Amino acid sequence: MRATLFLPVFLILGFHLMSCQVDPDDPAIVGPEPEPRVNYLGRDSITTGDYRGIAINTSTNETFEILEGYRKNKTVVYLGAVNNYFADVTDLKDRLQFFDWLVLEQTFDTPDGVQLLLASGKVKSIRLNNGTQLSQWPQAAGLQKAIATGDALEVLYAKLVVLSNSQDYKHKFQRVVLGAKYDYALYDPKKAELPWAFIYDTRSQGITEQARVYFQDKKVDYILVDRFQQY
Repeated sequence: MRATLFLPVFLILGFHLMSCQVDPDDPAIVGPEPEPRVNYLGRDSITTGDYRGIAINTSTNETFEILEGYRKNKTVVYLGAVNNYFADVTDLKDRLQFFDWLVLEQTFDTPDGVQLLLASGKVKSIRLNNGTQLSQWPQAAGLQKAIATGDALEVLYAKLVVLSNSQDYKHKFQRVVLGAKYDYALYDPKKAELPWAFIYDTRSQGITEQARVYFQDKKVDYILVDRFQQY
C-alpha cells in the first residue's frame, strides 16, 4: 500500500549495528511504496547486535514493547506488519478483532479503493484511496447494507458477506487486505513467525529505511533493512 493509508509517517534518527552484511539483491518492498524516483542503496542483514534497540534474540514481547515505546513517543508510527490477503470474505470471520485496517480493491491501489480503519471493536472511519472521507460505503447503498462508521465488527462482517455477493459491489472484493499493528502476532501463533515491518525516514539525509524483524521460536532471529534515497 502507498502512503494513502490512515497513519502518517514519523521519523527516527540514528541506528546501531553491532554486526551486519550488505546484500543489494532484489529488496522486498513492505508497507507504503517509495516515491517513483529513488535510488536503492543496499540492504543490511543484521544477525548479531541490535538495530534501534531491537537486539537479536530479544523476545517478541520485549520487541513489541520497544516498538510501542517508539510509537508512543511519536518517533515511529507503524504502517502495518505483513499484509494479509484474502480471496474469500468468510476467511475474515473471527479475525477482524486482531487488525487495525481493512482495504477492499478490485486491482492494486486504485483511487476508489476502500479503506476501513478499525478501532475498539468498531469501524472508526472510512475513506477512499484518493483521500475522500466517507460516512458510509457504498454511498449509494441503503443503511441496512452499507458499511457505516460506528458499525460493530460483527455487523461489519455481516455486511461484508452481503456486499461481496452483490453484483453491484463484488468487484471490490477481488483484493481484500487486512493490516495490523505488530501486536497481532502476539495473538496468533500462525503469524508469530512472520516479520514485523516498519518504515521510517531520515529526512536530513533523504534516506528511507524499510525494516523487517524476523522471528524464530518467538525471538528475534535477524533483521533486514533496505535503504532508498530519493533523487
